[in-house]
Amino acid sequence: MKRRTRLTLLAPVIVGSLALGSSAFAQAPSAPAVVPAATCSLSGVLPDGTVNVSGGGFLPEPAFLEASTGVGAGFSMSPDGTFTIAKQNKDATYSVRQGSTVTRCSGGGTTSAATGTTAKAGIVAGWDAVRANCAATAPASANEQFSQGWTKGAAVAKEAFC
Repeated sequence: MKRRTRLTLLAPVIVGSLALGSSAFAQAPSAPAVVPAATCSLSGVLPDGTVNVSGGGFLPEPAFLEASTGVGAGFSMSPDGTFTIAKQNKDATYSVRQGSTVTRCSGGGTTSAATGTTAKAGIVAGWDAVRANCAATAPASANEQFSQGWTKGAAVAKEAFC
């Protein structure tokens, strides 16, 4: 077969395969949206012996508050992905479930929980949140030690990752 005839016969096949390959690539599904870094914490013990559970960075979808005491409740997340649930048992540990994602709340557990433990939980939460998303902001929290820890952890993570 002559070179010119071979090129004439193969050119449409090559062009067609390139066109199909690029159109298949163009129709590939886009990457899923980045899930915000969610955090959750407990306030200090209130005068009535309860705590408030608050958090931020969640999806604006229904969620479920789970407690180590076996009591739980569904609630609606605010449109900006934050929440506050008042008057919860101070001796329980809490987590927030949205679909298959579970976010453990820092603080609480027992009445003998040390202040240092809450600050450390804040540092870890701030570090994790900023490591996952440089634009992460601190969740609403009435617990001053957690908030200060979160700010410290976030600052170190910003220097390291952002």
